Amino acid sequence: MIISSLLFIFFIIYVSFNYYSITNSRLLKPIHFKLPDKDFTNNRYSKKKVPLVVDTIIIGSGISGLTVASLLAKFGKKVLVLEQHYVAGGSTHVFEEDGIEHETGYHYIGNVHKRQVLFDILSDKKIEWCQLGEETKEKIYDEIIIGENHYKFESGVQFLKQYLIEKFPHEHDGIIQYFDLVRIVAKKDIFFLLKVFPYKFISSLIKYIDPVFYYYSQTSAYDTIKTFINDEELISVLCGQMGDYGQTPKEASFFIHASIVNHYLDGGWYPKGGPKVIANNIIKTIEEYNGTVLVGKAVKSLFIRNNKCIGVIMDNGDLIYANSVVSSIGFKNTFTKLLENINYKDKALYDRFLKDYKPSVQHLYTFVKLKGTPQELGLPSSNYWIYPDKDFEKVFKDFDNDPFEAPLPVFIAFSCAKDTTWNERYPGYSNAILITTISKDFFTQWEDDRCAHRSEEYKNLKNTIGKRLIDEELFKHFPQLKDKLVSFNVATPLTTQYYFNNLDGDSYGMKMDKNRLLNGELVRPRTSIENLYLTGQDIVTMGITGAMMAGIMTANVIMKYDNMIDIIKGNNIIKELMRRTSNY
Repeated sequence: MIISSLLFIFFIIYVSFNYYSITNSRLLKPIHFKLPDKDFTNNRYSKKKVPLVVDTIIIGSGISGLTVASLLAKFGKKVLVLEQHYVAGGSTHVFEEDGIEHETGYHYIGNVHKRQVLFDILSDKKIEWCQLGEETKEKIYDEIIIGENHYKFESGVQFLKQYLIEKFPHEHDGIIQYFDLVRIVAKKDIFFLLKVFPYKFISSLIKYIDPVFYYYSQTSAYDTIKTFINDEELISVLCGQMGDYGQTPKEASFFIHASIVNHYLDGGWYPKGGPKVIANNIIKTIEEYNGTVLVGKAVKSLFIRNNKCIGVIMDNGDLIYANSVVSSIGFKNTFTKLLENINYKDKALYDRFLKDYKPSVQHLYTFVKLKGTPQELGLPSSNYWIYPDKDFEKVFKDFDNDPFEAPLPVFIAFSCAKDTTWNERYPGYSNAILITTISKDFFTQWEDDRCAHRSEEYKNLKNTIGKRLIDEELFKHFPQLKDKLVSFNVATPLTTQYYFNNLDGDSYGMKMDKNRLLNGELVRPRTSIENLYLTGQDIVTMGITGAMMAGIMTANVIMKYDNMIDIIKGNNIIKELMRRTSNY
């Protein structure tokens, strides 16, 4: 303990002496010019488009990578974003099939009022939002269906709390305790400090610094809720959004559960114009601040010399130098694909961690085209979380074992009903997305086949499951759609693996179970390799907001806001950008 204290004091002194030079390095004035509106997500890679001088390369154009790029560009850094897919945006990208648009990974976001300033900074106020449930007085954003019972999640914690008390009057006190605890636990920000402070020093003291976070980060959602609620149906209702974090209530920590629930208590929101506008407007801002975003060419490996990352090597052999490199393609991808056969500091430690690495949940997506407008078809903007039984553990185990016969868990959403511009863009038609979990193991025999040239057997297999989702769930809950189906398309974990270039075909990166949160020595923005940084869902939590927060954290570390003085003063990259302009 004495040695740790002395090291901590030395750290403070060291940072204090270097603080002046750190702050001076942030005073670069960015180049800024306006660009006309267009599609910025499909600028194809070529060597001649690569800037001669690059401060930071960002690998991957998901929301975390774009967040880092936008923030650094606004500090005057010359950034280059490299995306292997033919379109930028990660899970915010959309695709057109049979004449209409389908979302891929973005379905809604919460806390827009609190996050608005962040999106405004990243996009220079170019993103507008539509609230889910606008067609209803209650502003319903999620509907939980368990068996034949329907439960509606209304915007505003007081309304939702009262609704659940009316449904479960015998659990009055437990419901109040539950929401009080959600608010308390969700506000625990020590998790974020674990990612920037010297890890071993803080982690050894975490049980004393924040015993609440320490306990609820390792205790399951189910076990926690069970301490004050006995009704198993109510527990399942409260955990009905589990698809947002990809773990069943007995696997997920209460901290993750509380963070997600709290995120949506004030309602759900969808970008006006569809998810693509998020990426497009952030990329436009990056370009307006002299950054570059290029697609259609993959990074083959990192260029490491004397344990220092000095650039990247592209698939075609192009070598691009940079002062720093940020990988937003996931922990496993970074340390297997990009650093394959490369020696670096602490490689044995990273290799041991990777042996225990567990991917998150894998999904099967069914994209549906419907004849008729959302209004004509009576489609809700709220999301439907459908479970055949209140025993979620059994539901998912049964379906995982037999997706052809077992009762179906499914998420159903209609982005056409969420977006107020839909009828202008696709008049006379609607869309739906149906998502269920499924193991990649069902499709591994076709893993090495070209994506667009897999066998009829593979197509029949995925379409059989997709048709089950439509016939047994979509038409059951929305019978008015039975004669409105125009076409459907099914994507499997192999599709995710191909388009997102990940190894496991998962949706949320590293598995977010209750063992992960305090096992993060290596999963943080700074790596053992000098000038190599990480960002993305693995760093903080899953989803658009989690990825964005990871991007902010990584940008803070690159700009050296992780020093003790700035942390104590509450200085960070967002506050500095707000200080530099009066527009926010």
